[in-house]
Amino acid sequence: MPPHADLFALSPSAKARCEWIGGKVPVILVDDLYVQPDAVRAFALELPFTPAATHYPGRIAQMCEQNPSCETLLRWARELATATLLSICPLYANGRSIARFGEVVTDFAIVDVHPSALSPKQRIPHVDAVPAFGLIYLNREERGGTLFFDKVRDSEPSATGYYTASGASYQLLGRIEPRFNRLAIYPGTVPHSGDIAGEWINGDARFTSPRLTQRLLFAP
Repeated sequence: MPPHADLFALSPSAKARCEWIGGKVPVILVDDLYVQPDAVRAFALELPFTPAATHYPGRIAQMCEQNPSCETLLRWARELATATLLSICPLYANGRSIARFGEVVTDFAIVDVHPSALSPKQRIPHVDAVPAFGLIYLNREERGGTLFFDKVRDSEPSATGYYTASGASYQLLGRIEPRFNRLAIYPGTVPHSGDIAGEWINGDARFTSPRLTQRLLFAP
């Protein structure tokens, strides 16, 4: 059944601000994003999730039906990222400076790979295939934010599990707090990873009460 037309309606109290992670990484934050975030979470968890085609440690679901309020959200997010992130952080695509974002696509993602089952590439910070990335945190329980790193040198991870602290290859810069119903937009070119730790990722809670985010991919 198609979602309600106003499911992704933006809250009147949603206000954008910029924070610098570790004094180096600009992040645009918008708290209280949706009018009905619990309904968005419930809707998303009913979608058909499939294993990610990339090295993402979990499953991805696409929107099955077009939704007017979601289209409004994406237009608003595109203009927000163009006006705020690009004004303080020059980004490039194909060797050219990006003047504005031309497209934003969205999906939903669940992290559910047990720490012992991660591949080597899933155990280290990554950069995105798009110049800017957005996450909407949709968990009332603690399920981890987003960590940013400076790359120190190339090497294989020496330990199993998710990369959540400074190590031989990456120095931790800081963290986005995963406040429920928060949108974070950041440059995808900075090494980052999910702050995945705690008992929930080792047990059934990773399936019964999963870490759910809505992802926004910004392209020129």
